[in-house]
Amino acid sequence: MVRLMLFVCRPYYLSGEEALRWIHQQAAPLATMGAERVELVRLGAPGAYGESDYEWLIEMHYQRVEDAAGDARNGPCRDLVADLRLLGMRPRLVVADTGEPVEG
Repeated sequence: MVRLMLFVCRPYYLSGEEALRWIHQQAAPLATMGAERVELVRLGAPGAYGESDYEWLIEMHYQRVEDAAGDARNGPCRDLVADLRLLGMRPRLVVADTGEPVEG
């Protein structure tokens, strides 16, 4: 499974509930692209506590890396990344190809 992952800082000027509603609205158009599944994940540091100490991961799942790369360069994903940059939310977009198991 190939994943296109968009990491985003939370908008600090919004409350936690407002931020959740806002990020869902912003991510909704991504579900209209070619991804098999789109998930929104709240990320936090293990030692950080509080409402403002987190970021978001918008994770899109694909079968092929070419499809993920194409969606990253076009349409809703490209527009969202541009908007997030303008808002100072430091978006980071990466493609993760299929992984290799690690044995211990």
